[in-house]
Amino acid sequence: MERARWIAEKRAEIATLADLPLPEIVPSRRDFTQFVATQKQGMALVPRLQRANPASGQVWPALDLVAFARACDDSDAAALAVRTAAVFGNAVADLDAVAAAVSAPVLRDDLCLHERHVLQSRLHGADAVLLPAAELDAAALRELAAVASSMHMAAVIEVDREAALRAALDLHTACVGIAGTGRDGRADMARVRVVAEQVPRQRTVLLLDEVAALDDLLPLVGVIDGAVVGDALLAVADPAAAIAAFLARVG
Repeated sequence: MERARWIAEKRAEIATLADLPLPEIVPSRRDFTQFVATQKQGMALVPRLQRANPASGQVWPALDLVAFARACDDSDAAALAVRTAAVFGNAVADLDAVAAAVSAPVLRDDLCLHERHVLQSRLHGADAVLLPAAELDAAALRELAAVASSMHMAAVIEVDREAALRAALDLHTACVGIAGTGRDGRADMARVRVVAEQVPRQRTVLLLDEVAALDDLLPLVGVIDGAVVGDALLAVADPAAAIAAFLARVG
């Protein structure tokens, strides 16, 4: 149900973006793909900034996103992912604030369904965008990935099943983002592995679904390049220390 609400929110938003100030939109200078690609050696962590996760039922209403982002940026986090949809307790203003406060590249962790979403993302500081293969046909994916590329932004193609993988692989410079949620709202590791092992080794692969703890990612070392992680970091008192400890284990 949350997914349907999320999609409806993004579709309704398209009409409000007709008058974007195009002259103010400048290309990204932060290379998201370069920072998260590990060639399957170790694992990059991309902290996810959100105030709520409907899938797991977790909420952090008082979270200072900028302080959290800075703490992660000061650690060895490869990049940051910022939710901007109301269903996660966030807004596009959070993307502005975080992008201005950190040096790491920033993924707009939201469904981009239209060219205006991609351009809006860059206007507010994103260095990468999320394009859902389940909601866009192959032609639309190509078009939006090309718009992202024109702004020097990375495209992360969200795939939730093997059938959607082909469209992502046809976009040769895009990252593959695997979403495979189990009944508990966490990543279905067996499903994720099946999809990831069909991706050519030179392509950058990220896990998009949540894990309960960072150590849950250990079975995927050597299979994926990195993971977007919200709950497992938001639940700890010192996210920077948790990131450092995990990376020391996989490095």
